[in-house]
Amino acid sequence: MVAVKSSGVSRFLKSPDPSCRAVLVYGPDTGLVSERAATLQKHFAHGAVEAEVIRLDDRDFAEMDGRLSVELGTMPMFSDRKVVRVAAGARLNPDELKAALAEPPEAALIIEAGNLRPDSAIRKLFEKLPHAAALPCYAEERNLGALIDEELSAAKLNIDRETRSYLMDRLGADQALSRSEIDKLILYARGKDRIGPDDIDAVVGDSAEVAVENFVYLVSAGDSRGAIRQLSRLAGAGTPPQVALAALGRHFTKLHMVAAAESSSGSAESALRKIRPPIHFKRRDAFVRDSRRWGAQRLQAALPRIQEAVMKARLSPPLEQAHAERLVLALRAR
Repeated sequence: MVAVKSSGVSRFLKSPDPSCRAVLVYGPDTGLVSERAATLQKHFAHGAVEAEVIRLDDRDFAEMDGRLSVELGTMPMFSDRKVVRVAAGARLNPDELKAALAEPPEAALIIEAGNLRPDSAIRKLFEKLPHAAALPCYAEERNLGALIDEELSAAKLNIDRETRSYLMDRLGADQALSRSEIDKLILYARGKDRIGPDDIDAVVGDSAEVAVENFVYLVSAGDSRGAIRQLSRLAGAGTPPQVALAALGRHFTKLHMVAAAESSSGSAESALRKIRPPIHFKRRDAFVRDSRRWGAQRLQAALPRIQEAVMKARLSPPLEQAHAERLVLALRAR
């Protein structure tokens, strides 16, 4: 199947190719990856009341060789539909995956992965197989704008261009979190016919947002002890660690963008101007300092570790605090 371009993913999700039995969903926006994987799961269930869903990750592959092939080749026990969702990790073997997908599998397969290079063996496999597809997930302004328009239109709420732009600046790069913020805004504006800047200021982002921002800057500054204390405060206030981890991924992505620009051109200014939402002037010096201290190479190496921790936290909520703390210590040790 031809590789799906980022601009065509929404169209693919509305009407997937009937012959498609395996989909790779990948990209730096973990919230969008998870959201689209959930959409595909519903599609593959074909309306089954309780489709059998099997979730696998590196722990499962370590416990049993060939686990993926077994799950893909066996019929469901308690339903007429079966979907296998895999969190891609180091133990996901491209050769085993290729053999398992030589023919369309009995069970539908969805693999969730972080950002993959064009020469990634798994990505190339899904782009070439006739019964598979690879869907890139990148946080783009047009995707966020479409999300705002769709949700507000469904709620019969109007918004002018300047207020819409302001809302986009206040929302993060994680689409799942952005949707949650928009839902909160719609609930707050119930009974009105138009969204205004005051509505956005009232509910989009709160003290938890500031606390999460404090956490990510503590991590990038190398203060692991302070970062772990902040994690505990966030958990005590009801903010899940996976929210903080997703924010950390966005923060390190921005740091890397600026560090890479400075490395290639000698100036970080042009990259800083492109960041949305803009870095607050009170944080600007710390941001530039952390970007230079880490450097483009170390930041690039840190991003996959953050993405892996986000995925683990999503898949095992009871252990998300432990995954977050382990990541903070691992980044400090680098």
